[in-house]
Amino acid sequence: MEIRFPMWMRVVDRPGARVFGSLSAVEAFSRALIAGILPLEAERLIHDAQAISVLYTIIGAVAFGSSFLVPLVLRRLRRKWVFTFGVGCMVVAPLLLILATEASFTVALQFRAIAVVAVNISLNLYILDYIRKREFVTAEPLRLMFLGVAWFIGPAMGIYLYKTEGLPAVCLLSAGFAVVALIFFWVLRIQENSAVAPATRRPPMPWQYIGRYLQQPRLRLAWIIPFGRSAFWTTFFVYPPLYIIRAGGDEILVALMLSGGQGLLFVAPMFGRLGHRYGIRRIIIWAAACTGILSIVAGIAGASPIITALLFFLAAVGAVALDALGNIPFLRAVHYYERSEMTSVFRTYIEASQLVPALLYTAVLSIAPLQTVFVVLGLILLMTAWFARYLPRRL
Repeated sequence: MEIRFPMWMRVVDRPGARVFGSLSAVEAFSRALIAGILPLEAERLIHDAQAISVLYTIIGAVAFGSSFLVPLVLRRLRRKWVFTFGVGCMVVAPLLLILATEASFTVALQFRAIAVVAVNISLNLYILDYIRKREFVTAEPLRLMFLGVAWFIGPAMGIYLYKTEGLPAVCLLSAGFAVVALIFFWVLRIQENSAVAPATRRPPMPWQYIGRYLQQPRLRLAWIIPFGRSAFWTTFFVYPPLYIIRAGGDEILVALMLSGGQGLLFVAPMFGRLGHRYGIRRIIIWAAACTGILSIVAGIAGASPIITALLFFLAAVGAVALDALGNIPFLRAVHYYERSEMTSVFRTYIEASQLVPALLYTAVLSIAPLQTVFVVLGLILLMTAWFARYLPRRL
């Protein structure tokens, strides 16, 4: 008997970039819905900025450890089960948030951190297996566009529902989209779609190649640039919303800042063209420097909620430029015969950018007010711009 699926599933049910873009967007929308309400709930439940920073430090450590553990698990379990486990954690995390206690909030953040690592690693391995190398140039921008839609709509919608309908409405919708992502993934397997068919590539273990990675100066430099960019985004979703709420701002202002900043991802192709015309090195330096300066201004000025939101929206322009161009130094520097191995080390910048800034912020908040965090972030980005000066001029 022939099974006929709805039209929308037949549209995305094709091997290649659209399948991965659609799958990434659905699971990202689940996370994006609650991304904006997490700092609001942290403020409501915990109150103390330093305690919140300590919590995010712990979560960063969990994520960093998971980034080394998941490849080990993938040697024992097939990636379909790791992906399923990760999305399952995405279902559990928002349901725990509904309990609205400090303990449930902490555990929910841990589930969310583990979910992101498990899903990202397993999904990226599928992409490496089933997207041809010559298709990366078009496949990644397409996936970024799909993700841009999720992160543009998700935070604002989540905060709007949080304010009008309450916490359970957002959390149930987030869990629902995670379930949809899981169903979509398994429907693709049932149809024996080659995009998610059983794969044979064994995942590389990051710690086996750290030494080899560090021996290559261009790869070390290529790690620093996305680390600075990712540090901005992890800070952007936590500390500016905290400051805005504490300074008397409204949740809707937070929603506009978060979704507006993420909506800038749609102009990422423009920075690609600018990089082609003026040089990637120059754009990266200026983008990191401008983002860093604007962050420092936000910290020193101690401005009104509206001004702070505007400064971080403008800073997000530079961060999006780094999104568009920041991975290119790595792609240009890595040898084709060790791309998978070096990628396993390179991607640790994601978890490191959650852990290291949170550690710094915890120390700073023990002696300084909340907005000082923005100064620390700005210094990280200015250091990123400084190191970017050593990129090859031909980039």
